[in-house]
Amino acid sequence: MVRECWFCGEETPPSWHDHVLGLHKDTDTTMTPFVIVLRSTWRMETVSVPRCARCHTGHQLERTAAVLSVAALIAYAASGQLDRLLGILSPSTGERVVAATWAAVACLPGLVWIAIRLGRLPWQRLAPRRMGYARHHPEYLELRADGWKPRAGPLHYWRSPPDPHHPPPANRPRRPIWGSFELLGAASAASRPW
Repeated sequence: MVRECWFCGEETPPSWHDHVLGLHKDTDTTMTPFVIVLRSTWRMETVSVPRCARCHTGHQLERTAAVLSVAALIAYAASGQLDRLLGILSPSTGERVVAATWAAVACLPGLVWIAIRLGRLPWQRLAPRRMGYARHHPEYLELRADGWKPRAGPLHYWRSPPDPHHPPPANRPRRPIWGSFELLGAASAASRPW
């Protein structure tokens, strides 16, 4: 069965690339007898929004750019360069120029994320529509009109249920990627003036 990707309109078969949204309804909270414990029950429904591999990759790139933009700003502030730029630490003119340069570098991931989010980058791997567009899928809107609430459960930490189609085994090494993040964190800590 081939369907149309909700984000770009290309034909795609059902796969683990689909975006799964969870909804809940009829939440009931009761107390258990003898031991005072609150027990919540609810009904859950899932909507599998068709998504092709390209849009899945594009949404992952957008999410990664968002995480990197926040991490770059935190690393910049933790390095002490922000204190020099704002004049909290009395810097020389050269140190202030270095701090301003690092501020520009720290803002680059944020600018890339904004460009991806607004669709301003002409890169073929990006999705034409953001991941939030899944909430405009007709099946999701029909359930919302029927009284279903977003999220797989009533509590804020409930996320959407996992995709029923299992992803293939990872074909790229994860350890070198995480190792580079650890190295970046160590370099950031080492560059911080004590």
